[in-house]
This record gives sequence, structure tokens and C-alpha cells, in this order.
Amino acid sequence: MAGVAGLLTSAIVKMVGDKLGSTIGQQANLVWTFSRDLEHMKDTLESMAAVLKDAERRSIWEDSVQLWLKRLKHAALDISDMLDQFQANSKPTSRK
Repeated sequence: MAGVAGLLTSAIVKMVGDKLGSTIGQQANLVWTFSRDLEHMKDTLESMAAVLKDAERRSIWEDSVQLWLKRLKHAALDISDMLDQFQANSKPTSRK
């Protein structure tokens, strides 16, 4: 009977190990994908900064560009607030 219990325990440990390996692989993939996404966002923001520089010059003469810049500013501030909240919620809490 002890042999059967040992085989069952061995099978369970193997199953848990397989699940753990799969989970680790999934997490590593998420981190890699997230890192690439952040790099892409950084590149996009650099392009946006160049367009904004041109738009700021045009806003002196064009009311539509001035309105677009105003709306974009509000959207950017909302995004900044969301990122601040995300960072605050992502910080590990200390246990005492």
C-alpha cells in the first residue's frame, strides 16, 4: 500500500511541477510582451512630441489646432493620473 501512496504522491508532485513550470513560462512571456509594449509606447510618445511641437507653432494662427491641443492636454493629464494610480496600486505592501 505504501508503494501506491508513493506513486500517487510522485504523480501529484510531477503535476504540480508541470503547472508551476507552465505558470512561470506564462509570466515570463507576459513580462517580455509588456516590456516590448512599453518600448513601443515610448517610441510613439517621441513621435507625438515632434507633432506637438509643430502643432504648438500652428496654434498661433489656427483655432482648430488650439482646441485640439487643449483636448489632448486634458486626455494626457487623465492618462497620467491613471498611471500614477496604477503605480500606487502596484507597489508591494509591507507586512509587519
